Amino acid sequence: MIKRVEHVGIMAADMDESIRFYETLLDFKIRVRVNNGQKELVFLTHEGLPGFEIELIRDIQPAVTYSEDGLVNHLAFVVDDIEHVISCLKKEGVVFQTSKPKNGIGRKTIRFKGPNGEILQLVEERQAAN
Repeated sequence: MIKRVEHVGIMAADMDESIRFYETLLDFKIRVRVNNGQKELVFLTHEGLPGFEIELIRDIQPAVTYSEDGLVNHLAFVVDDIEHVISCLKKEGVVFQTSKPKNGIGRKTIRFKGPNGEILQLVEERQAAN
């Protein structure tokens, strides 16, 4: 069912400072930077960590205050067929945050909470370009 950890989402109060930290100190590189008016998202990759990314998230109009313990926002897992995995998890009593997957940046995603309230995300495998 789960293929691998794909990314971790980290809340960023100052996006430019966060990017500088990960680029300068940890050698990550920007793969994509998006601002949809509600959130600014930056995905960072690392040569030594193929298939793993850090997603920096900055709310344009913050709706909540994030505590020191809540800055890591979610853990995302890659799956082949998101609809199948959703069906299997629903049978086990998992309640998802939305009724159906969202179309994220080029693929489907959906979130649910783990047993300790942690936010977990399923991400459908990126399809190869033809």
